[in-house]
Amino acid sequence: MQTQNTAQVITELATKTGKSEAEITELVKAKIDKFSGLLTEQGAVFMVQKELGMGKEQLEQMQIGQIEEGMKGIEVKGIVEGIFPAKEFDKGGKKGKLKSFILSDGTGEVRVTLWNDQVDKYDLTRGSEVKISNVLVSKFNEKKQITLGFNGTIEILNKKEEEFEKLSNLKSAMTSVNVVGRIMRKFPCKDFETTDRKGKLCSFQISDGSAMLRATAWNEKANELEKFEEGNAIEIKNAYTKEGRFGVEMHLGYSAQIAETKKEVASSAELMKDSLKEKKISEILPGENAIIIGTINGVEKGNLAYDVCKKCNKKITRTENGVLCETCGETEVRKNAVVGVIVQDETGEIKTTMFRENALKTIGMNQEELEKTLAEKPIDVVIAELNGKLIGKQIKVLGYMKTNQFSGNNEFMAKEII
Repeated sequence: MQTQNTAQVITELATKTGKSEAEITELVKAKIDKFSGLLTEQGAVFMVQKELGMGKEQLEQMQIGQIEEGMKGIEVKGIVEGIFPAKEFDKGGKKGKLKSFILSDGTGEVRVTLWNDQVDKYDLTRGSEVKISNVLVSKFNEKKQITLGFNGTIEILNKKEEEFEKLSNLKSAMTSVNVVGRIMRKFPCKDFETTDRKGKLCSFQISDGSAMLRATAWNEKANELEKFEEGNAIEIKNAYTKEGRFGVEMHLGYSAQIAETKKEVASSAELMKDSLKEKKISEILPGENAIIIGTINGVEKGNLAYDVCKKCNKKITRTENGVLCETCGETEVRKNAVVGVIVQDETGEIKTTMFRENALKTIGMNQEELEKTLAEKPIDVVIAELNGKLIGKQIKVLGYMKTNQFSGNNEFMAKEII
């Protein structure tokens, strides 16, 4: 008598081959008869599947602790313990990308590497249970790693939704930390060199309304942080914490990820409402966050935009041979808006500098309009038109005072136009 499983397989074979179920059943019976009843019905069905070109390769399931270099065509299951950011590479003129993650099953752990089209194919999250079929086992730096073989697949058996911590809940010595917040202050990046290494770090303050925390991005993550401006809402994944000079600090190492977030984050003004005060221009102290209200008394001369790499947002310089980003090698350029206006109240005046969204909001243009205007008109004409449009207009700005390292003058750096 057919089991439910073999009955389903016979139905599936009939559908795919165009034969009737009775014909498939006869083929199965013939196999059983051929082996004098020593072949089980399930085994006979498998043989018929294979002969009809419908057989599925039976992969050997292995525990991670059992796998050895050179194995292939096997299947492993486990939990995704950590995910490393995708990386692009250029080897011998051939571009590609890769992403890896750590898989564990209680018997051990192994790094799994995805290449090119595989990188964006699977929506993996830390803590999810997955089954990886048809893998190849190799070694890199004396450690075992696996990659997907031909027709290899990843099946997500139990997906775990990503959890984000409130900044106020962070303690020292935490790992794999995910948070969402807004960049409140960026500090100048620094290059460093010790006896055994050199690198780069960029520190910043991030707030989510529950707390304000100091964070530091290292090396590649420092370069990524430079894409973002003060006031941008971001999400950070796979960071770690430790005790620092300012209490608990968050650090973004190699495995961390930083990106714009689609989650709702309160505005800078809302995040700082308990500590923020409206101040007269003459009252503001260097480094102090404040809100100023005044009228625009003029637009500073300047280019109103600067070229950056479209991919990494690093500042880029044009040459007679075109442009080339020294950081990532890209040649596509985007313009970042920047404008300086003189804001005046009854106690004095101060140059107020805005970038990107804040700059566009102040001059009343979107990105496309700005680029078109700069392409069609001389910059002196554009500045003159903006003066006619903006002088006398009242403006309310959240920002902080800093000293310009080149001019030595104080200026107000806008975080948000309120």
